[in-house]
Amino acid sequence: MAITALDGDVTRQPAEAAKGYAKIRYRGAPAYVEFVVFGGNLYVSQDDGRWIDYGPAANFYDVASILSPDTGLADMLTEFIDPEVEGRETIDLGTDEVHTVRISGQVSARAAKKIVPQLQAAKRTSCTVWIQETGDHHLVALKLASGADESVVITFSNWDAPVKVGKPRV
Repeated sequence: MAITALDGDVTRQPAEAAKGYAKIRYRGAPAYVEFVVFGGNLYVSQDDGRWIDYGPAANFYDVASILSPDTGLADMLTEFIDPEVEGRETIDLGTDEVHTVRISGQVSARAAKKIVPQLQAAKRTSCTVWIQETGDHHLVALKLASGADESVVITFSNWDAPVKVGKPRV
């Protein structure tokens, strides 16, 4: 079950949790699913409205772990190798435009695969980040190279907004 796109809300308070929608490749065909990560488990909504407990989210992709200081974005960014400011860009987040500084470098494949497990990277991979230029300097976007001409882009918004995630009825 490979994830090809994901739109979700993630929190660490009071515990790591996430909810949203994912586009997956299932039996060779694309499928769209609603998901919840709660208590470390992955729940996926079925067409009939029932939820299936797939067990530990880490066995698939634990989107909530992206905020973990030990294995998430913070860990990966501390391993940023040869960072270089490339310029400034305005990123359109749909409801807001954010002025950013674009920084490129490399990160270890180990750190990158904790964020995107299906990355095709050996030792190091190219990484570009867009950091909010003013205010709290939030991470606005992240781009990781995957293979020859492919990349994964993750966009962040609504920082510090409260996220409520509950365990679905199974």
